Amino acid sequence: MHSPDSLRLSSFESHWLAEAVRRREERSGPFEDGHAVAAARAGGGDAESRILRRAQLVGEREGLVGAIASWTSRARLATLLLVALALASGFGAAEAVLGDGARAVNVVWALGGLLGVHLLSLLLWLAGLAVGGRDAGGLLGRAWLALSSRLSRASETVDVTQALVGLLGPRRLLRWWLGAVTHGVWLAALVGAVVGLVVTLATRRYGFAWETTILPADVFVRAVRIVGWLPAQFGFAMPDADAVRASGDAALSGEAARIAWSSWLVGCVVAYGVVPRLLLAGVCFGLWRFGRSRLRLDVALPGYAVLVPRLMPASERIGVTDADRGRIPGPHVGGRRGAATGRSVLVALELAGQPGWPPPLPPGAIDAGVIDSREDRKKVVAALRVDPPARLLVACDARQSPDRGSLEVVAELSRHANDSRVLLVGAAQTGAGERRQHWHDGLRGIGMAPGRIDENSAHALEWLGAGEREDG
Repeated sequence: MHSPDSLRLSSFESHWLAEAVRRREERSGPFEDGHAVAAARAGGGDAESRILRRAQLVGEREGLVGAIASWTSRARLATLLLVALALASGFGAAEAVLGDGARAVNVVWALGGLLGVHLLSLLLWLAGLAVGGRDAGGLLGRAWLALSSRLSRASETVDVTQALVGLLGPRRLLRWWLGAVTHGVWLAALVGAVVGLVVTLATRRYGFAWETTILPADVFVRAVRIVGWLPAQFGFAMPDADAVRASGDAALSGEAARIAWSSWLVGCVVAYGVVPRLLLAGVCFGLWRFGRSRLRLDVALPGYAVLVPRLMPASERIGVTDADRGRIPGPHVGGRRGAATGRSVLVALELAGQPGWPPPLPPGAIDAGVIDSREDRKKVVAALRVDPPARLLVACDARQSPDRGSLEVVAELSRHANDSRVLLVGAAQTGAGERRQHWHDGLRGIGMAPGRIDENSAHALEWLGAGEREDG
């Protein structure tokens, strides 16, 4: 069992964990995350970094961090098993196509046996890559993914596997990761075939021949020359035209001819098998690493979108921080000094999207809108400064914990009205009790008298409308 302190997640694994947490919450409901949210907010940063920090804390408690570590370990084991199997298969294939030396080696069948399935697999991978379908990662890559997942029956394994596919699939990164695995396993098989060819050719004596009923010898001469051109660039030998023609009559016993055919056969496997798979594995791995370094969460997804308001309170989004600036000036409880219009104004603080808001206002009262950004705040304050109201009602969401920024906004607004009150919207709802008390404590701390804090919307709106009647 891993302890949380021993598990250090990479940036990619942190994003993977966040996706696993999101999917688990969509299926089973939100986790209890009060401590995690508080820690994420305290750490600062943008929305994504806070989501990742919350996921780390929740994932450690729910076992998802350990599940990712276990999945990674199983993936390494699956990779070793597939590579070992590929090496053995390649070595065995080389021995099978050469035989025991009792009969001459048919160079056409030998080359087809060593490269045929490889070339077909390569064409299928390229076709899947072109159409962008589910086969883009390759059959061996998907087999590796399935093996990595099925080595454990834990329920968390399903979560982290689905999260991995869900995180990488839409960004087209899964194809490069699975592609690197596919080409890596094929590379191991082809390296095993080359080793098998060299070892077998070095320990047994073989003759080489080609057989046909209807094709002339010149066809094979040209074919051997064309196919052998690329291996020749890597230094491999190629049988000359006379040796190719003679091999059509009987298996050559001359040492030079046997060496030339052996070099040609090994060179073809290297040039058309090992080198392409090595290059493609490198390209896929490079694209995977590049894409992984630029991986970002889609915070617009429903599971993340509901977290953003909790992790990034509106008071932070409008540029207010909790840095201690000394005592915040309180509202002018005795009323604003100087003349004011007889109007009454309602202002909402961070209540955007609240159902039923704004409520029906008393005759003559004005709705100044919702302050949910720095620009909103400046606009409302400027309007109040130019035309200060007699009564100002500031509505706040009692379900959100007050912070220094929101209390400062209330204080600033109150200084532009002769009389002001605060309405705590939703104070009677379940779960608002502790936050409701925090609001009362915070408002009293900035000088707001208890009698000016209202939790009843009808009562507060009646007070707001009374100012219009008195003026009338």
